[in-house]
Amino acid sequence: MPTRTIGETMEALGQELLEELDGIARSSHARYRDYRPEDLIEHDVRAQAACTYAHMLAEADRRFVDRTGVQSFDIRGQKLWLFEEPNVIIRLKKMDEDGRSRNYPTKQARAFDAQDDLPGLPSPAVRLTAGYLLDATGTNFVRSQVARPDGKIALWCAAIVPHEEREEEGRVWVEVTRQRRFG
Repeated sequence: MPTRTIGETMEALGQELLEELDGIARSSHARYRDYRPEDLIEHDVRAQAACTYAHMLAEADRRFVDRTGVQSFDIRGQKLWLFEEPNVIIRLKKMDEDGRSRNYPTKQARAFDAQDDLPGLPSPAVRLTAGYLLDATGTNFVRSQVARPDGKIALWCAAIVPHEEREEEGRVWVEVTRQRRFG
């Protein structure tokens, strides 16, 4: 498994791909929020995440289906995209502020997070999770982010800075990894 720093990994992903991942997350959440209020009120957190996830998968397929150097995989229900040039495999998820997903992990999700081999996936591409963070109410979009899982933790997490919020010539990402406390 290649070991790269957050900077090396984000540089390898590049501005264009990071902006596309941001667009996928933002547009999918916005599409969900456009549901009729009487439908939204019936959704619990799980239904909201499932609907947004379905929009994310569809949007990612639209953007990446015919792209050279991108392959999609469906491994027992886990949808993944291999980006050959940066040598990464990305899955899309709703995430917490540390870059972790909060649903019950399946066997293949645990293997993905541990950077283990998965049947049908080429190795040694780095496994990354890209997705979105909502505010405490679960309704407002806070940011798009990319994280490098390592078992039950994320080694690092980077927020994608939207184009309209970026300083001229500013970086497209900023590290948001929280420092761990001793003890």
